[in-house]
Amino acid sequence: MTILGIDAGTPDVAAAEHLIHDLVTMLGPPALACTHFVRTGRPHVAVTLVVDPDVRPEQLAEYGVAWGDRRTGPEELAAGASQAVAEFEAGGGRAVVFAGSAGISGVLTVAELVERSAIDQVSVLASPSPAGPEVVLDTRGYLRPERKGGVLTLATTPGLLPDGSVGLVPFEILDVRACCGGH
Repeated sequence: MTILGIDAGTPDVAAAEHLIHDLVTMLGPPALACTHFVRTGRPHVAVTLVVDPDVRPEQLAEYGVAWGDRRTGPEELAAGASQAVAEFEAGGGRAVVFAGSAGISGVLTVAELVERSAIDQVSVLASPSPAGPEVVLDTRGYLRPERKGGVLTLATTPGLLPDGSVGLVPFEILDVRACCGGH
């Protein structure tokens, strides 16, 4: 597998996720696709895709692209793509596409989530221990686990389940709205 870093200068994670879906159409489905914050120069979001070695990044000339020891495209973007690859290789990144991601929604146990996807564990905010396998989770149709040391971990928080009981819900939600006047 090859790790491709791709930087189009996307201003936020929503635009980076859109870029990932465009790249999936162009290159085929990756084994894993992640977002990465680029904090040098103008802050923005780059992506990494884990793809088959036969994928040719030359068709991405308009973007900054990094793979192996090679970089192409506009220098600032190629540098951002290289930073994304370095973060991925260090075990980081926020996963958008991962094994099982397309087929998981609704309410299930942590054990079912781990069994049916590439997610390795489920953390609970303010808890020193990961969620137990019997704990019930409502995916709310949106899962964005983070790689921490290469371990794909879904951050959750206690929340109401559709039946009114208390379980876990993903900490990151689909429609993030600014609070407190948008600051």
